[in-house]
Amino acid sequence: DGTGVFLSGYNRDATISGNEVSFVGDNAFAAWGSTGECLNANCTAKLPFPVGPDGRGGEQPRRTRISHNLVREIGLFQKQSSMWFQAVTAQTTLFGNVHFNGPRAGINFNDGFGGGDVIERNLLTNTVRESGDHGPFNSWDRLPYITNVRTGRPSVVPAWRHIRRNLMMSVYSSQEAIDTDDGSSYYKAYSNFFIYAANGLKSDFNGHDTQAYGNVYAFVSNCWGPSGGMWLLTGMRNVFRDNHCIANSDAGGFDSDCVKPTNLTVTGNTVYNRKGSLDGTKLCDPTNVVKLVPSDDAVIALGMKVLA
Repeated sequence: DGTGVFLSGYNRDATISGNEVSFVGDNAFAAWGSTGECLNANCTAKLPFPVGPDGRGGEQPRRTRISHNLVREIGLFQKQSSMWFQAVTAQTTLFGNVHFNGPRAGINFNDGFGGGDVIERNLLTNTVRESGDHGPFNSWDRLPYITNVRTGRPSVVPAWRHIRRNLMMSVYSSQEAIDTDDGSSYYKAYSNFFIYAANGLKSDFNGHDTQAYGNVYAFVSNCWGPSGGMWLLTGMRNVFRDNHCIANSDAGGFDSDCVKPTNLTVTGNTVYNRKGSLDGTKLCDPTNVVKLVPSDDAVIALGMKVLA
């Protein structure tokens, strides 16, 4: 009725591999750590539970490997369920998993604790079947945590998280293939093949340092934009470059790159739609270009090239 495998508190180098999980009430796999009670350096202010900002005590799952699992029909009772959910957990590797038929995001990161995670060569589809928003991947990042993960020294800045060479088909109610929500930061998404969903890059509520490059976004509404949307009003040091964006419209798929958040890079992208134009939408960077939509075979070839 609940979660298939749950890692709680201190765990190191656990491996969950080669399983088939189906018809469970909650998540297939999940990990949840804890932090310290202190709210300042000398601990004169403290909490009654280990939920403070300092994670240097190490009471978390770290270096977990989730690989080559087949996960389907999950979340029968708890709809906020995923193939993999993690909270206050760092340095996870998800490699070579297949997941389909879930009610919400296939992979869900609750926070920005520690970082250093790698999501690589997974197939995710038929997610967000019983809800809205989200996508095959979702993250939140509402609180800063102190860890040593990034450099070996105490810092609230996590290590980069890498999302690469995945095939994600965002059918049903997906907002983005990768929904980096609620301040999510320090993500690099590259060499992925994303099919369907409404949008490409998302960075909202003061999210920053999110990079999307070398991806193929096939049959989406907007890879970049819409102008004035909440995920364009923040986004310091975000990067959206060298992507192929195949729009599911006559003259859409990309909004103007002339007005951007501070230090945001939007360059080298190729947009395809049925007219081969954006009908008056101005592009200021000459490396962002618009072309006629290619054949389905050509789109698949683009996607397979980045996956390879």
